[in-house]
Order: sequence, then structure tokens, then C-alpha cells
Amino acid sequence: MNNSKLITLTSLLTLILSFSFPVFAEGELGWQAKREEIKKQFDVDGNGELNQTERQAAHETFKQKRKEYMDKDGDGEISGAERMAMKKERRAKLLEKFDADGDGQLNESERKAAKEKRREMIVKRFDTDGDGKLNDAEREAAKEAKFKRCKKRAENMAV
Repeated sequence: MNNSKLITLTSLLTLILSFSFPVFAEGELGWQAKREEIKKQFDVDGNGELNQTERQAAHETFKQKRKEYMDKDGDGEISGAERMAMKKERRAKLLEKFDADGDGQLNESERKAAKEKRREMIVKRFDTDGDGKLNDAEREAAKEAKFKRCKKRAENMAV
């Protein structure tokens, strides 16, 4: 798989996971199963791969679903208050998953556990050669995906 396809697929998967809003979700399906599910849903020509048009359709569909999910007042726009509500919801899910002592805060060991889980997910997602660690190319793909995600988030905040 060439780098542009990997980055596009990675971006699409990031987008899809952001719609479900689980914190560090492993979900019922693994990454491979999620990819297959997306292909089945959006592979119009049935060739087993998503072409640019199909990827764009998937992107637009999930973008609209995310907007509908976040737009609590139904005005078609995501307000600052709605963004803050989403942040609070994500934080609550993070606390629910990692606040082992139930004090409403993440202590040092709980933060460490959350970071380790996040690191594991990044390796699982970008470890294309399956050796359990990221080589330079895989690390670069992860950085690129993060950069795109941050850029997109900043663009959405400006709207």
C-alpha cells in the first residue's frame, strides 16, 4: 500500500472513530473489521477498494453524522457551548474508563495507564509490518495523521 493510500485510509478511520466518540475505544470490531465494514458500505464499484469518490462519500457521510451528533440545538451549526459539552462528555468517558480510585480525577498512575492505552492503540493502528513497534515510516504516518487531525480541528473551530 503506498503512503498516500495509507494516509487517506488512516484519515478516514480517524474520522470514523471520532464520530463514535468512545474514549480510546477498541469497540466490538477490530481495525481490520472496521475497514471491511467501511468498504462494504461505500465500495460502490465493488472492487474491494475505496477510490477517491468513494472515500469522499464516506468522509462526507461521517462528517454529517458527527455534525448531527454534536448539534444539540439543531441549528445546523456547532456552537462553542456544544463543543464544550463534547469535551466534557469525552472527559467523563475518560474518567469512567481510567479513574480507578473514583475520585473524579486522574492521578499519576491513572494518567500513565491512559497514555499507555493510547500508545498501544497508535502502535496497533500504524504498525503495518506487524512487529509490535513503529518504524520510521510508520511513525511518520502517525505524525501525519495527527497533524491532519489537528489542522482539521483548527479549521472547524474557525468556522
